[in-house]
Amino acid sequence: MKMGAVEVFAILVVLCVSPSVFGKFNVVNFGAVGDGRTDDTEAFKKAWAATCGAPGASSTLIIPGGRTFLLNTIMFTGKCNASSIYFKLYGNLVAHARDRFIRMGSWITFFVVDSLTITGSGQMDGQGSSWWPRECLERPLQPCSNVISRPTLMSFESCNKLQVSGVRLINSARNHVTVDGCNQVNFSGISISSPGNSPNTDGINIGSSSNVVITNSFIESGDDCISFLPGSNKILVSHITCGPGHGISIGSMDAGEVEDVRVTNCHFKNTLFGARIKTKQGGSGHVKSISFRHIRMESVYFPIAIDQYYFSTVNKTSAVAISGVQFKKFRGTGAGDLAIKLACSETVPCRDIRLSEINLASATPHKPLSSYCLSVHGPQCDDCAPPVPCLG
Repeated sequence: MKMGAVEVFAILVVLCVSPSVFGKFNVVNFGAVGDGRTDDTEAFKKAWAATCGAPGASSTLIIPGGRTFLLNTIMFTGKCNASSIYFKLYGNLVAHARDRFIRMGSWITFFVVDSLTITGSGQMDGQGSSWWPRECLERPLQPCSNVISRPTLMSFESCNKLQVSGVRLINSARNHVTVDGCNQVNFSGISISSPGNSPNTDGINIGSSSNVVITNSFIESGDDCISFLPGSNKILVSHITCGPGHGISIGSMDAGEVEDVRVTNCHFKNTLFGARIKTKQGGSGHVKSISFRHIRMESVYFPIAIDQYYFSTVNKTSAVAISGVQFKKFRGTGAGDLAIKLACSETVPCRDIRLSEINLASATPHKPLSSYCLSVHGPQCDDCAPPVPCLG
């Protein structure tokens, strides 16, 4: 059946005026300006409602390149009709400065959006400097009083089958990414960047989530590059470049469980810590089946650390139990005096802690590095420099 000129013209008109074409929704077609000055939050909400509500196998939200979209707090909520949702970020998103920010736990939140894929070469800028108090910038290792009120840049809550790749996140007011209550998560090829003295600007925080892979990414932050909080299990981290920052950490935590975390083929450069487990005294729960392998250190102040006295020096009658931890094939340089610090609870000692093939030298020529142990049990350290005489 041949279409006449009228029918063809009608189809062309629909394609030109419709805000979507075959399940693809461009925020500009919903009123987003993208000049970096106009608030585009409402346009993004309308575009998301159309994207999430569209039927079919997949639906795509497009943020075009060459533009900067100013957004206030926004929540992208499911459940969506399409079985797969694509969020394609080619342009830049920028948050309002603090004085115009609507208070909320996160700047950008994805809530109950399954089979979500975020890709693109675009950037999200949290405008964090307006939130970082001067006293915290001058004393970056001290707790900051306003940390709870500062927003996370991007949060994922109860999002299963999540994939994030290619995007760049910068200058969060607090954590850059928080993942909570998610299963089957993959981050790859992303870039996170905040100044080394920006307070509490963790790269990626994982909590209450399983089957998580984080790989081939660069993270610069003022706190942990990646941290795993209670409820984290079945985690693989590989080929991460971390620095500046506070390393890759289990915790901090005073209760709950973290299990089956593997960190491999990572590079730490000019960080405060490298591979770290940090828990608080008086807690409960456990950390077990953890491995850090094939790790390169470059001027790291504390390359290997287990610290069960996080923000405390007093031994209490209970603690998070730590067991089954392996540090293997470490090489590089330490910037402080201690290369290895294993400070465990005197009432709940660390058990089955294994170190092998550790080759760490001082970043300062002719300066020796040392190790420290308290209440830690494990086999003799095999081929370790500096030696760890308390094991074995």
